[in-house]
Amino acid sequence: MEIGEGAKVPDDFDPLTHSTAPIADDSNGTDDPTTPEPAGGIPAAPASSPVSAERTSDANRTTRSPRVLRASIASAVVAALVGAGVASAVFVATDDNSTVRTTKVVQAATPVKRSSDRLAGNALDIAGVINKVEPAVVAVVTDDGPGSGNGGAGTGFVITSDGYIVTNNHVVEGANHVEVTFTNGDQHSATVKGTDPSADLAVIKVNASNLPTVQLGDSDKVQVGDDVVAIGNALALEGGLSVTKGIVSGLHRDVPVENGLLSGALQTDAAINPGNSGGPLVNAQGQVIGINTAIASPAQENAVNVGFVIPISNAKPIIDDLMQGRTPAFLGVATQTVTPNVARELRLSVQSGAVISQVTNGSPAADAGLRRDDVIVEIDGHAITGSSDVLTRIREHRPGDRVEIVVNRDGTRKTAEATLAKRPSQ
Repeated sequence: MEIGEGAKVPDDFDPLTHSTAPIADDSNGTDDPTTPEPAGGIPAAPASSPVSAERTSDANRTTRSPRVLRASIASAVVAALVGAGVASAVFVATDDNSTVRTTKVVQAATPVKRSSDRLAGNALDIAGVINKVEPAVVAVVTDDGPGSGNGGAGTGFVITSDGYIVTNNHVVEGANHVEVTFTNGDQHSATVKGTDPSADLAVIKVNASNLPTVQLGDSDKVQVGDDVVAIGNALALEGGLSVTKGIVSGLHRDVPVENGLLSGALQTDAAINPGNSGGPLVNAQGQVIGINTAIASPAQENAVNVGFVIPISNAKPIIDDLMQGRTPAFLGVATQTVTPNVARELRLSVQSGAVISQVTNGSPAADAGLRRDDVIVEIDGHAITGSSDVLTRIREHRPGDRVEIVVNRDGTRKTAEATLAKRPSQ
């Protein structure tokens, strides 16, 4: 069916965003982690040194090579802080054998709206932040642990006193046994309650009570220059968790990852290492503003301290779904945030929105007539300025809900109606 006024969109299509992407329908900018990559793709950004990025879990794996960020979109996706023309690429380090691919990244500079939150002079210094947050941060070990060839290590943080813990999906993916260790030495077996691979999020639970919990902040209020602290099970080192300090280096990064796109990610120069995946990035007030997820690989282009973090405000609705056992809605598109560079490369007639790079066959989006290179500009009357907006709007719905989607196609606004479906399990 061609898109147009009153056109229907099927009810089984979910945007691919991750990330974090989210990610049209996920936190990572795409909504179907299993969608085959179509021929061609969005043109690459202007030539620049590619960088690669790695996930930061499964520390010290000795028999498996790191999984790298696989770009399902052959285009520029993450912008440099200084703006147009500066490109880089990112990897994620996980536990399977894989080859490295690179993806260009481009994004506009982020304006500073207020004085940066500084640790010095604020109510909490670094020691205060650690004392407030660290008791609720756990080291996560799967199966036989790191270095065994059958297991790995990551990090998590407690969000409820009865034992719900947030981590990355890639930390617990495929694990038969999960164990967490608190800073006081207490160890508990954990059950995986829910995972969202496309958003790279998971919720696990231990049978305990009166546990210390973190305070969740508002990542929408974060700006470049704010001081942050990363806490995690770096390299699964003996003797406890590791703490590093840095700043927020960038906002709204769209980072290609294994199952889609980590969309709208925060960038930080706080050192993040293998084993940090799933751990908290906290602000000067000791509030969690993000989930440490991926790093730019130092193996290519000598990248140093370029880390990517799922914003906690993007993650909250997904975490709630996973805790409640709800199935996320599915639209079935992969999207990319429109930047001046992307608009120029694709010869788009709009300067903001989420351009569709991939449509899942047989999905709600496909049935509604959505096409590659359509730019989503509205969903249910809400303006869409980037991939993370698509994720947010789809996440507000349940499978079976109908949504109205407005796109710009070759300079013409067109409207489609989609009935969202359940996200495919694979």
